[in-house]
Amino acid sequence: MISYSVDDMGVASITFNDMDSKVNTLSMGVMERLSAYFNKVKDDSTVKCLVIRSDKPSMFIAGADIKEIQKLSTPEETLELVRTGQSIIQQCDDLSIPTIALINGVCLGGGLELALACDYRLALMSDNTSLGCPEVNLGIIPGFGGTQRLPRLIGVVKSLPMILSGKAISVKKALKIGLVDRCYPEGFEADYLDDFIRDILSKQGRKAILDRRKLSFVDWALQSNLFGRAFISSSSKRSIREKSKGNYPALLLALRAVMKGIYRPLDQGLALEVMYFSECFKTNIPTYLTNLFFSQEEQKKAVTSSVKSLPVKQAAVIGAGLMGSGIAWSFIYRSISVVLKDIREKDVLKGIKMVDSINQQLLKKRRLSKREVRLASFKLTPTLSYDDIKSSDFVVEAVLEKKDVKKDVYAELESILQPNAIIASNTSSISINELSENLAKPERFIGMHFFSPVNRMPLVEVIPSKKTSIETLATTLDVAKKMKKTAIVVKDCPGFLVNRIFLPYVNEAMYCLLDNASIPRVDMVLESFGMPLGPLLLADQVGLDIGISVLEVLHNAYGDRMMIPEFALNALHELQFLGKKSGKGFYLYHNHDKRVNLEVVDLLNLFKMGQSLDLSDQDIFERCIFVMINEAARCLDEGIVKSARELDLAMIMGTGFPPFRGGLCCYADSLGIDYIVERLEYFSRLFGSRFEPCELLVKLAQNMGMLSNKE
Repeated sequence: MISYSVDDMGVASITFNDMDSKVNTLSMGVMERLSAYFNKVKDDSTVKCLVIRSDKPSMFIAGADIKEIQKLSTPEETLELVRTGQSIIQQCDDLSIPTIALINGVCLGGGLELALACDYRLALMSDNTSLGCPEVNLGIIPGFGGTQRLPRLIGVVKSLPMILSGKAISVKKALKIGLVDRCYPEGFEADYLDDFIRDILSKQGRKAILDRRKLSFVDWALQSNLFGRAFISSSSKRSIREKSKGNYPALLLALRAVMKGIYRPLDQGLALEVMYFSECFKTNIPTYLTNLFFSQEEQKKAVTSSVKSLPVKQAAVIGAGLMGSGIAWSFIYRSISVVLKDIREKDVLKGIKMVDSINQQLLKKRRLSKREVRLASFKLTPTLSYDDIKSSDFVVEAVLEKKDVKKDVYAELESILQPNAIIASNTSSISINELSENLAKPERFIGMHFFSPVNRMPLVEVIPSKKTSIETLATTLDVAKKMKKTAIVVKDCPGFLVNRIFLPYVNEAMYCLLDNASIPRVDMVLESFGMPLGPLLLADQVGLDIGISVLEVLHNAYGDRMMIPEFALNALHELQFLGKKSGKGFYLYHNHDKRVNLEVVDLLNLFKMGQSLDLSDQDIFERCIFVMINEAARCLDEGIVKSARELDLAMIMGTGFPPFRGGLCCYADSLGIDYIVERLEYFSRLFGSRFEPCELLVKLAQNMGMLSNKE
């Protein structure tokens, strides 16, 4: 995992290379070995310089061992681990000879903290090189000195965005802000390292490097006085509260560690970091977010490795609407050429415009360069003809959610495509078995349900039919992986997994309106729980026509428990309230102003049953959330998804269910299944069969079981 050597010139090297893993991590075993090597360097008077490096291509150190953090169970264990890590990193800082971190790729978390303890940082100029502090994404703060050394190196103003966002930065930006001292091109590591060592061993060369690190006058002025620090702190707190709504304590703890440590000696700052790190574990949020991280990692490895996937060099998308254009963009963003087809020229042009709009947004955010935007445009071929799709290896159908329309498209595709070309449907609710029943080659057909907006939502449901071949499944999972999507394989059923669970939640929110809850109150209650948007506002954003169309499919399949309120059907069909895209839904949308649509309020008054229920916020919340838990339990019982852990991941990544709650099943367990069943039975007596608890929940309540353990 880690080795030590000294060359004839007195340059010592500590080299990381974990042969059993794709990444290098700072486990406690590795840290102990690292400590021993630091002592060797300290005791060897012939060593003139130390280089810390990695033998793994495109990988320096990915961070601390998260599994060890996951096992922390007491405050004492937490304090001991962090203090030990800090003391070993400090050994590097205390060495009297120059130390260099030779960063040749991913440098995150503990890896960056080790690099920060070195005197200098030389990095590979490559798209694979990234530096960051991702700890807040796990509900913790940097604990091996990151909150103290990073601000001291590049200043508070530049370090806070890195620490509080958890996002890695490119090597170009790292060079610009002074996080790395110099870069070297691929293949010239040895030459540039020799030159760099010569420079740091000479007074003039060392001065030139250190002069680059001087803070700008504005940055220095802001952090060097009480009023400047107060301004930075208050503006950062305001931003944190707006974005996190107080649900992620690690953000404020990280801010405190930085702002209280920056004007203290390093040893006192490190002590503060230890204290704030341990405070992160006063809630279960680190446990939930760490479990989510491992779920995502497991899902990335879930591709059917025993079966070789088919090569995909050319893709095609049928349907240039919102979903189709988003899917097309996802292909070209990952360097897969795509043909975008529709039946009318104006629709194709609209799709091209949507793709370009996404690229322009990324250009503005500096996530794409002008050159990359130009290159992307060459990978997209618009067409009105099926002839341009003949050579495509993978075709995604994203046309109207109507069975007959989709089947007509498949008939056309089968007549022109190569025998091994795969046809994937982006249907959100129609059975994949039904869609494939008339195909000549159903084994190459599969469901691939993306979520809107496609460019931002990371989830894709992959739904094989009874006749889908294992090669088709493996290829589809491989394509999803190339598109940087998290793929969940689900069993075919109406609504599949996410929509089947989530649409009853939106449906119940509409029923709450009939029981005298106001539109903004329903949204506020669910947003307070942590949902990114209230259910009624979300319905407007997606489009009431789309949501109700899926609900009608679910109602036909599952009966009264998915029955749509009549007022909603009236609002859609009679009044043509489509949501934001038509300017009217539950809210009015004019000139970027959002107000409650009083026409919907008047409509509700016509459909109310006459009884005046006094709903509490808890009633609204539990009705909407518990109906989801009930349907999730049914999905687990029917084997729609492999495990509760996958279900939780799907709900977080597909609906925005708050990650700090751990997922839907995890949250259900935290409340107690017996309590949920008791409340469902109560609601069932009041509102009917849609709340009747399913058999699995009843059994678990009787046995005091855990829903999240259901495989």
